[in-house]
Amino acid sequence: MARPLRIARVNRVDRVVHRLRPGRAAVSVVAVTLLLATSACSSDDTGANDDGPAATGDTGSTDDTTVSPAVVDQLAEWSDRGPHGVGSVQLDLAGRRTVVWYPAEEGAGTEEPLETFDITGLLSPELQAEVPADMRVQHPIAARPGAEPATGGPFPVVLFSHGFAGFPEQSASLTTHLASWGYVVAATDHVERSLSGLLGTGAQGVEAAEDDEVLSDLLDLVALQADDPTSPLAGLVDLEHVAATGHSAGAAASYTVASTDDRIDAFVAYSLRGPEEVDVPTVPGLVMLGELDATIEPDITQAAYDAMATPRYLLSVADAGHLVFSDVCLIGRDQGGIVGIVESIGLDIPADLLSLASDGCQDDLPPVEDAFGAIDALSVAFLRTYLDDDDAAAASLVPEAVSAQDGWPATLTAHP
Repeated sequence: MARPLRIARVNRVDRVVHRLRPGRAAVSVVAVTLLLATSACSSDDTGANDDGPAATGDTGSTDDTTVSPAVVDQLAEWSDRGPHGVGSVQLDLAGRRTVVWYPAEEGAGTEEPLETFDITGLLSPELQAEVPADMRVQHPIAARPGAEPATGGPFPVVLFSHGFAGFPEQSASLTTHLASWGYVVAATDHVERSLSGLLGTGAQGVEAAEDDEVLSDLLDLVALQADDPTSPLAGLVDLEHVAATGHSAGAAASYTVASTDDRIDAFVAYSLRGPEEVDVPTVPGLVMLGELDATIEPDITQAAYDAMATPRYLLSVADAGHLVFSDVCLIGRDQGGIVGIVESIGLDIPADLLSLASDGCQDDLPPVEDAFGAIDALSVAFLRTYLDDDDAAAASLVPEAVSAQDGWPATLTAHP
């Protein structure tokens, strides 16, 4: 099967002017001054590639009074759903099932009808036949399929790459949250390592490709949709401001495409294992880790972060496992969760996949949604800083703004 037509890349040097587009103010001297002043109040935490200002982090003393209440309040606001409704559209990327969430009309995603996700539908017909109808979970997603797009665009693009044995909707709480704050978020099925590819028919007839190639092709698809007058994405997409994000194997994918595709302006990696033989991205990066992650241990993510170029940021989530950055622990939770459902039915699922599906969902850990506010807010703040040139967002990417939040189980390390 032929690969989709690749949209011509634009050299990053030729795109510097995009930082000055109308309606997006450049990061002000005031914001930069605040960042530097806050850094001076914290202890050094140097990294392998740290050729910029000294890092700020959770080690040493911090003084919440160095960050204004307005900055703290603004960061907290980004943990709440944004001003836009959220719509969704299903697309096909050369045989790969693809979902795009986009800013939409008021009420979309918070009022009926909602998008629903049936994880059983990713399995082979033989496995699906073993699942009783009352055990077939219909997981709600905070988006309305085909909703009327929002006005006020165009909106920056965020690519999302799921983890091993994952699926495009695996982190829908996060992806719809980003869409509500004004981002067009696209996720596709990496059939080479997805649940539908491993245990279903998703890979049939699909040409195999490397993760970064898939993400680049995904961006091409979004670009084609933006030019299609029949698509809800028509005129909605700002292709000059693009970030790559992903979880676990998808975190490595976002890291890689940030190195190989010069259309990517920033990346966010949730539970990152630094890929080998890949150049370190030169664009800004935000990394997050769960301090109890048993799949990609925190030291592995820390090492990848330490080797990154500046500006770089690391959010550490306490009492959290691998799946805190996904919705996997929420799917079918009142029926025992994915693992409980599989075991009660007696489905023949490999033990390693069941282990992966429970890392962070254990009963002795806090509910994953306790950390969603910090994860969502820092993701929005980072994207607004490096895609939208938002002064308030830049000022909030400091450890003190995170530590001042009420109940956030997270600490921030920053190399601005």
